[in-house]
Amino acid sequence: MAGALGELMLTAGAVVLLFVVYTLWGTGLQTAAAQNDLRSQFELQIETEVDEPEAVYEGLELGDAYGILRIERFGENWEKIVVEGVEDADLKNGPGHYPDSANPGELGNFSIAAHRSGHGEPFAKFPELREGDIVEIETAKGIYRYRLDNAPNGDPDGNRIDIRDSWVVKPVPDKDGPRDAEPTEARLTLTTCWPRWGSSHRMYASGVLVSAEER
Repeated sequence: MAGALGELMLTAGAVVLLFVVYTLWGTGLQTAAAQNDLRSQFELQIETEVDEPEAVYEGLELGDAYGILRIERFGENWEKIVVEGVEDADLKNGPGHYPDSANPGELGNFSIAAHRSGHGEPFAKFPELREGDIVEIETAKGIYRYRLDNAPNGDPDGNRIDIRDSWVVKPVPDKDGPRDAEPTEARLTLTTCWPRWGSSHRMYASGVLVSAEER
């Protein structure tokens, strides 16, 4: 009996280990390959001439390349291709743009979500974000920089919210404000899972547009 129980525990341990390996390594390989394909797609967007600047966002489908996200706090050369969409099928390939949120540079709340574990762990260092950090997004329309004015500031539990708290990605991200409030500034909101190895809650960071260089 003891021998059978021991074998069962060993088997269970092996299954857990395989799951961890797949989460950290297997999904990371898939995401890396997807990022390469998305980068090629994004470069083609830049090379394609359009009559109207706003046309660069028209016709984007879920999963398409949206732009390049750069956050120096995560590393000097850290950058990820952002996809259109925030469903599981989208986020497995990289950070995702909330389709109903603003585009960079526009009045409103340009919002991005990404994983902290698995799939390349793009937001693994999310709690390290600090007020004053610059977040840059490059799209086929231009390069936009936002300065964070609300961030975890090194607290692993900082800016934790309920998983149903969608107010952070409203056009005017005010917890107690109306959903149809008219935005008066161009803002950015980043969201991710809390805790790192779970998803019972969310974390967020937000900031305001400080520069725009349109093509």
